[in-house]
Amino acid sequence: MEDEKEKIFTIIQNYLKNPPVVIWGSGATVPFGLPSMWSLNESIKKEIPEFDQTNENLEIELGKDEYRELMPQIRKIIWKEVSKADKKVLKDFLVSENNIFDGVRKLVEKISDTHPKVINIITTNYDRIIEYALSFHNIPFTDGFLGKDLSVFDENLFSSKNIVNLVKVHGSLNWFDLAGESRYLNNNFEGSLPQIICPGKNKYQETYKSPYRELIQKSDSYINSADSFLVVGFGFNDEHLTPKIKVKVKKGIPIVVITKVISETCLQEIQEAEKYVLIEESSEDKTKFTFKEKGLEKQEIILDGNYWSLNTFIDII
Repeated sequence: MEDEKEKIFTIIQNYLKNPPVVIWGSGATVPFGLPSMWSLNESIKKEIPEFDQTNENLEIELGKDEYRELMPQIRKIIWKEVSKADKKVLKDFLVSENNIFDGVRKLVEKISDTHPKVINIITTNYDRIIEYALSFHNIPFTDGFLGKDLSVFDENLFSSKNIVNLVKVHGSLNWFDLAGESRYLNNNFEGSLPQIICPGKNKYQETYKSPYRELIQKSDSYINSADSFLVVGFGFNDEHLTPKIKVKVKKGIPIVVITKVISETCLQEIQEAEKYVLIEESSEDKTKFTFKEKGLEKQEIILDGNYWSLNTFIDII
């Protein structure tokens, strides 16, 4: 067992020896109490009678033309649910002063370049978990805004040294439309419109507008130049990011995926990858590693420990 453990740990370390581009999905924040796609779907069903009560896939359902006029209301419901959970995470942290943000801190410290000390994180999430963690631990970062009320987006804020570049391709809880322009606000107020892109095919029309056009271009740039990928809780359902990642890993760029349950979509999208490690929960206190090395067949190992959890996974690298 120790030989197997050493083998898979060495493979992971080799795959991530060049600082990876981090892809951060909703599965990374569900453990913090943020709503899943399923729970957001249920919230919309409760508040909008016209919404199909039998649907089981929010992404597919919101792609239907019949909801076009309801999208402003749906956007507010999604923003409200995510914001409520986001604030609770911060409140619980401030009250308990526990180490819930340590995993993010360790991740940044472990995989950022020693020089120029930069890490690129691409996320489809709206929440501010990463921002809270980085702020608390005094780690410099940018999401393209100055982080002050009423500031505007400036893609030149992304840097190639001494920074965490956080690319939020679907927007953030604290971005709002004010008089037709995207502005940073810490708190919502009546009349302001949240600037988040909802799931569904309509999101592709919205990404042609600023700042999303620039953010997609930035994410494409980071993915295209990546030497490796570390994917945390991302289900490979996003049609902006997934095809670009798929092209890279097919060419031999290594990818490591950690999540509670590896999705069928993930398995399908990386099946042509030459080098990968998929890390998921096997059973209580056990982790399943599915991995492939160039030129070899796929293999599986099950080890004791919760290595699919970010806090524990960090110890490997």
